[in-house]
Amino acid sequence: MRSWLIIFIIFCFGCSLNGLYAQGTDHSTYVQNVEKGFISLFKGENANAVKAFEAALAIEPNHYEILHYLGMAYAENESWNKAVEVFQRSIDIKPDNIEVLYSLSVVYFKLNQWENAVEPLQKVTELSPRHARGFELLGKSYVKLRQYAKAIDVLKEAIKLRPNAAQNYNEIGTAYLNLKQYTDAIENFTKAVKFGTPDFADPHFGLGTAYMRIGEREKSKAEMQIYQRLQQNNVDYERFTRLTRVDPNNLEGWSGLAKVLMRQKKYNRAILTLQTCIELSKKQKAPPQTLAGFYHALGQAFINMRYPKLALEPVSKAAQLMPKNALFFNTLGSAYAMIGDINNAIAMFEKAVELDQEQPYYHLNLSKLYQSIGRHQLAKEHQQLYQDLLAKQNKTK
Repeated sequence: MRSWLIIFIIFCFGCSLNGLYAQGTDHSTYVQNVEKGFISLFKGENANAVKAFEAALAIEPNHYEILHYLGMAYAENESWNKAVEVFQRSIDIKPDNIEVLYSLSVVYFKLNQWENAVEPLQKVTELSPRHARGFELLGKSYVKLRQYAKAIDVLKEAIKLRPNAAQNYNEIGTAYLNLKQYTDAIENFTKAVKFGTPDFADPHFGLGTAYMRIGEREKSKAEMQIYQRLQQNNVDYERFTRLTRVDPNNLEGWSGLAKVLMRQKKYNRAILTLQTCIELSKKQKAPPQTLAGFYHALGQAFINMRYPKLALEPVSKAAQLMPKNALFFNTLGSAYAMIGDINNAIAMFEKAVELDQEQPYYHLNLSKLYQSIGRHQLAKEHQQLYQDLLAKQNKTK
């Protein structure tokens, strides 16, 4: 809820106060309390915001905008019933205030009062036919109420307004699934996966269920495995985030969080987290292999973001700390290859093969590079080694 709160305040802050000041000095105490309320909201001090806005409204009770802000402060503090009461007071003064109607419906949805959310959302979409959030929440409310046909109609409008919003496809997929229209459900769940973040688990559960119901057991199993893995990632993310919040020097927590972020392909955040891991490892005098692992992971994050030059330094440090680790040299080779430094790339891949001759993919990397510079015989030899070692690995599985 914090994001829509900030967006709304940024939009309205200046014009509201300008209007208040225009009323003259008789309202100075009222204005001061309103200012305190805004500042407290920005700081996340919701209890203080409530006090300030209530003090302002005790002086001037009929300002629908300030009632809206007071309701938002209550909502931020999860005082849902008080938020409903205040939003309703604002609507009584100005019945066609779209954002207050929407805010009221959000709180009803949070309270699982989906029937109550429908009427204000219908007004929102009637008053503002391009209010994507209104259509989205109305569609979700209909899904919760098991009114799936209505949900589909509304969510189609939401998708017209926001064609890349993964959650809309997931919701409409759920509606089709419950109507036993499995082809349409699969189509929409697939789009939810396409447009969603890598950690969006729900559409995989929907796909798994739909495939099971049409007898595609292998596809169902694969999707359910993805769902379970993503769910576990989300659980781990919450656990490690909590650890780092409680104890900012908890290296285990930061390390676990970095691993989860890498699995979720959230490389920007992973980079910041790994840099924290490196700093803490140095301060806490962690073993060299621990520090090397963080440097290597940092390099991999840069490579995955297509910044191979930035990967060279951390991976080189990892290799210096653990000069017998073949994987580190292979990663260095990949970084050099990505920036077009073929000679250094070959040297690193050769070092990786020297340290671990049984890893087929090191030979494959060498084969590709030798082929690119016209050394066809060496390319052929390493290609053959790659195929032989891969076949050997597959036999032992």
